[in-house]
Amino acid sequence: MMRIRRKIKPEIADEQYGFVEGKETTNAIYTLRTLIQRAIEVQKDVYLCFIDYTKAFDRVRHDEIMKNLTQIKIDGKDLRVIKNIYWEQMAAMQVEGETSTYQKIKKIKRGVRQGCVLSPDRFSLYSEFIMRNTEALRGIHIGGHIINN
Repeated sequence: MMRIRRKIKPEIADEQYGFVEGKETTNAIYTLRTLIQRAIEVQKDVYLCFIDYTKAFDRVRHDEIMKNLTQIKIDGKDLRVIKNIYWEQMAAMQVEGETSTYQKIKKIKRGVRQGCVLSPDRFSLYSEFIMRNTEALRGIHIGGHIINN
């Protein structure tokens, strides 16, 4: 799993704070406040969009996860392990202390697995690919960089 994590980590932009070691929400809030204060000083408009990630873990599409992983060159055994986690899911029901037989589930096509050590990394990668679509949008120029997400 560390091999997969090492491939995902360099793909995550510096602007992303969710599930990134050493980065906290307070850092993001401080950065945002600084950007807004600077924009006010130079009389520039700032537009913000907040995304509610409350249920986001349940909305990640499995086919997109696989596409993202393939795009960053995760292949072979690593990709098969992840595919098996999502496409070969088994479940059983427990009612009044009795457990049914395990059966394959074919209808689940989205959501990252709760409790899986790779879920935060896969979610961050999924979010990263969404944010890469904003790169063409205008942003604020700071220190020679355009910040737009």
